[in-house]
Amino acid sequence: MDEILKIIDLTFKYGDKLIIDDLSLILEYNDWYTLINDSASGATTLVKIISGLLKDYDGDVEFNFLPLNEENLYEIRTRMSVLFDKVDNQLLTDNVYNEITFEMKNMKFSDDLINQYIDDIDKYTGIKEILNKSIKELDSEERCLLLLTSALIIKPKLLIIDETFSNMSKSVRARFFNIIKNYKEDNKITILNISNNLEDSLIGDSIIYLKEGKIEFNERVQKVYDEKLLTEETESLPFIIKLSEYLKLYDLTDKNYYSLEEMVEELWK
Repeated sequence: MDEILKIIDLTFKYGDKLIIDDLSLILEYNDWYTLINDSASGATTLVKIISGLLKDYDGDVEFNFLPLNEENLYEIRTRMSVLFDKVDNQLLTDNVYNEITFEMKNMKFSDDLINQYIDDIDKYTGIKEILNKSIKELDSEERCLLLLTSALIIKPKLLIIDETFSNMSKSVRARFFNIIKNYKEDNKITILNISNNLEDSLIGDSIIYLKEGKIEFNERVQKVYDEKLLTEETESLPFIIKLSEYLKLYDLTDKNYYSLEEMVEELWK
């Protein structure tokens, strides 16, 4: 098994309140995981632990076979990018160019190498269109694009997205996920997308269900919906899954579809 992240028996408390409860989880290389959670599940706490922002926990965390500790933290952070929900709180500089080159300059990249990385990431995000703008000039979509570009430009092995796009329109969300999908296909990285929107789960390979600080399951998308593992979330199932269930009732199909295109093609045969 090619593991990028391994968590064993993780427990974390805020004071006397148990947030993460004996949690174990393995993420594999080049898979896209959607972590479904409720507001009290501990997902953001989990992300802060993985990224080294919270340290007072019990259990073991390994990233790319490196133990998560002070000695390895810098190296781990050069291979992992994390996006939280409040975009403006994560922008550190005054203009687009400085923002996307901030980490590379800290890592002592040469100017030529920085320019090459900008050229490479522009193929996915089109960041050069706003490269010379100040951050004050950017609208919310452009700021989110800048944050995503800054995360991908360092060529991470793991990208974690913690509700970063949740307040964006459906079309903008689709645009950003398409950028990530294209980047993943070419660069073979692991994605962990934390979301309350089950529509997002159809983009990925696996669904992780986190409830009250525990992993209920970590299964492939098709198994989750075919075996109805998300019984408590029935009302918020993806549209195409609901439609598949209706078609089954009328004996028009005997399976779930995972895209509208697939459904139309099959039903018109």
